[in-house]
Amino acid sequence: MFKINLDILKDSAKIQRIGGRQMDYFIERNKEKLIDITRRVLMIRSVEGKYEEDAPFGRGVKEALLKALDIGNELNFKVVNLNDLVGYVEYGEGDDIISVLGHLDVVPEGNNWKYSPFGGEIHDGKIYGRGAVDDKGPTMAALFGLYALKETGLKISKRVRIVFGTNEETGWKDMSYYREKVKEPIIGFAPDAQFPVINREKGILNIILRKDFVTLNDSVKISGGDRSNVVPDRAEAVFKSRIILKSDNPDISVDGNKIFAKGISAHASLPEKGKNAIVTLFEVLESVELPLEVREIVDFVVNVIGRDFYGKTLGVDKTDEYSGNLTLNLGVIKVTENYGELSFNIRYPVTDSYERIVDVFKKQGNNFNLNVASFKNQPPLFVAENEPIITKLIKVYEDFTGEKGYTLSIGGGTYARAMDKGVAFGPYFPGMEDIAHQANEFIGIDHIVKLARIYGRAIYELAR
Repeated sequence: MFKINLDILKDSAKIQRIGGRQMDYFIERNKEKLIDITRRVLMIRSVEGKYEEDAPFGRGVKEALLKALDIGNELNFKVVNLNDLVGYVEYGEGDDIISVLGHLDVVPEGNNWKYSPFGGEIHDGKIYGRGAVDDKGPTMAALFGLYALKETGLKISKRVRIVFGTNEETGWKDMSYYREKVKEPIIGFAPDAQFPVINREKGILNIILRKDFVTLNDSVKISGGDRSNVVPDRAEAVFKSRIILKSDNPDISVDGNKIFAKGISAHASLPEKGKNAIVTLFEVLESVELPLEVREIVDFVVNVIGRDFYGKTLGVDKTDEYSGNLTLNLGVIKVTENYGELSFNIRYPVTDSYERIVDVFKKQGNNFNLNVASFKNQPPLFVAENEPIITKLIKVYEDFTGEKGYTLSIGGGTYARAMDKGVAFGPYFPGMEDIAHQANEFIGIDHIVKLARIYGRAIYELAR
């Protein structure tokens, strides 16, 4: 084993540099193991499923959690499973704990993949799979960084936990449970955004608009999208009888009594990177005969929502200097015989309030006989730049990359806001394209090795 006695070194920067080189050496020599553990978790379809007593978020999610804990066992860490809701590996001793909060659940795979979304296939130096960068790959990189720290014998004074979340994409019930069970302050980072350091995250508001039909709708059924936090890449309308429709839109196809629309999926925090299939479908439905109550839903989407990512037409637009523009995504549509339902995901600036947005939805919805059926809010995150968690991580970033560190804001929501004092740290380096929630999601092998190296250094800096 490659070890250096660091006790003789007084200079903190030298200790960090030499410790970092030790971990770099170990990670490079053992990167095939890092690739292997990443592929093993990617091969599990951990989309939230039906509740079962011993699998609260479905069988696939539980399987992913157990696999991650098995890997922790293989790496000789202490492992803890908290009722199949959340788990963690732990290393070190002391009263204080540094936490890395990742997640193993993923959004549905969607369509248009060139490789299996759950095959863990490697092509051209990239590991493909849903969750490769959001967030299985980065979570395994953090685990491997801690493994390198342990195996090289570097001394730390705090306990370190790599926490495996299981409900980040849908409800954060895992973190609510974890907070109930863990009494110590949760301080650390989430490997689920961008470098250098994210200390500002927009608030996240999910709103459902609903119309219960007075008259039975036996003419058309409409569906589209899987989750409100994903730009939908497909939508369809199924009519009672054959439909005649002329459209020169290449994203529209007609088959007998069905109209299909295709789009491009993207993360709801960056709706401009996608193409909304629901809006595409509704644009052509404007020229089709529909029941009055369905027509009102179509008119609302086309004329009030449309392709406006910032909610200006709706009247919810807002911006601030700390976190930028509000963004709006219509993620799911469902029209049945008895009701119509629209699910929205809104990312609002840190100085805005969710109450204002809900009020606007109520007023605008009323104009089309749509009611706010439910809403769920996650407050924004804001951590002052002089906090030690930020200054230390910026130092790690600067030493590792040779580039100037700084803080950023994002529209995405990470487990950083589940901590008492937490930020997001990676996995995207500046200039990298965000491909979370998209078809053909991947993580480069060079990228995940680089992540293991910087996460190992970050854990060491925070815990020593």
